[in-house]
Amino acid sequence: MIPRLDIQFPFCRQWQYWFGKPYEPHEGEYLLNHARSGIVLALRVSLPNGGKVGVVAYNCHTVANAVVNAGCTPVFVDVTEGLTVDIESVPAGLDAIVVTNLFGIRNDITAIRKRCPHAIIIVDNAHGYGLPAEGDFTVYSINQGKFPALGEGGILWVSGLGVSGLGEMYEALPTYGFIAQVKLFCSMILKALVYSRCVYWLTRLLKRELGVRGLKVRGQVVMKKMAPGIRRLYNAWLPSADEAIAAQKQNAERISGLGVSGLVDEWLLGENAFMLIARTRKPEELKKWFADRGVETATHFAHAIDWATEFGYIPGSCPKAEELTKHLLMIPTYVGLGD
Repeated sequence: MIPRLDIQFPFCRQWQYWFGKPYEPHEGEYLLNHARSGIVLALRVSLPNGGKVGVVAYNCHTVANAVVNAGCTPVFVDVTEGLTVDIESVPAGLDAIVVTNLFGIRNDITAIRKRCPHAIIIVDNAHGYGLPAEGDFTVYSINQGKFPALGEGGILWVSGLGVSGLGEMYEALPTYGFIAQVKLFCSMILKALVYSRCVYWLTRLLKRELGVRGLKVRGQVVMKKMAPGIRRLYNAWLPSADEAIAAQKQNAERISGLGVSGLVDEWLLGENAFMLIARTRKPEELKKWFADRGVETATHFAHAIDWATEFGYIPGSCPKAEELTKHLLMIPTYVGLGD
């Protein structure tokens, strides 16, 4: 079974984790343990007294949780069928908005700026590595399961380099000690093993037999500077970034031509081809079609509305997001699939 997430940690990366040359950030770039940490940092420095922050309803719970951790209040906005922000659903009076480029599908930041001329714009590129830094702040993720699938890491880019107090906040963050780095290294090996193709069938079986534990939606965002080992992995991977994106695009083109047009209403693909998304009225049939060929798919963010409700979302206020949770299927593009 080909897992839907690309979670690997081969020996060459294990060696690089300890002995590679670490990545050195540019001016305005801050290396963190998660993209969510970047959102918290950006909001704390921009809105020290809190405020109302727009968040896409069809999203990961970590975004709204980061907003709450920054002392702000999430205000949910809807999405279009193309998975961009529905600008007409964005209310007036926001102090900031987190614009998530879902699956690498780029939003029109100029239009959003016109709609919210006085709001801080944080572009969430956790799915959009390779997309340019836009808005006032931009965050990226390089966690296992993202693209690039390296390890526990996130990047915060600041457009206005003179943001007062940000450097001091960043320098005050804790770092990974040696023991913490060893624990991270071991957890990455274990996670890669669990998601390896040779044993993934067992992982799925255990999930089905034991049941999936309830997800903790709210919680403290533990913020740290990026671990030295992850900085080494990132530096070693960077030269292959363009080649990796090109390969994913080629895989996506091939998958979309595999003869499942009768089950797919529309294919959606971001600029970095992180995942190929099928909008379908027959998700279970499409899942089975890929499962029969040894490929795992998933209705991504299927619980997005339940998660949002934990942060004050009012059911019915973002109807398109509620509908899409039932009709979007994620297909992995990190591997090529045969005909």
